[in-house]
Amino acid sequence: MRLQPKYFETKDLSLASALLTLGIPFDEETPLVNLKTPYGNQTIFYFSETSQCGKYDAAEMSRFWNNPTFVIEYPEHPLAYIKCAYKNRDGLLDYVKQGLELAVMETNGKLVIISKSASPEFQKEIFSKL
Repeated sequence: MRLQPKYFETKDLSLASALLTLGIPFDEETPLVNLKTPYGNQTIFYFSETSQCGKYDAAEMSRFWNNPTFVIEYPEHPLAYIKCAYKNRDGLLDYVKQGLELAVMETNGKLVIISKSASPEFQKEIFSKL
């Protein structure tokens, strides 16, 4: 390891993905470290201090990422779009969990799509018509 590190580190996978999207490369010497501890596994990502174009500073992007008002204050910033994409993804995952669960079942060589919450009586009625 270096005596005076010239890199930025994070354990946040979403932030790490955002930094890569902004063109901030992994540190060439140590891109990541996987830690195995008695408390679980953890990955630390190491990045260069700035993007390849020189426009984005990793530490500053991290502060923006963790600032709850950043998206409101700078809605056109590329990081704001990335952050919104992650928020939308999380919201969609929650929405999917609330969705109607259907089951595909086969009987007599025919497929039936039926709600997982359908009563046994309704299921019996459907299957009797096949």
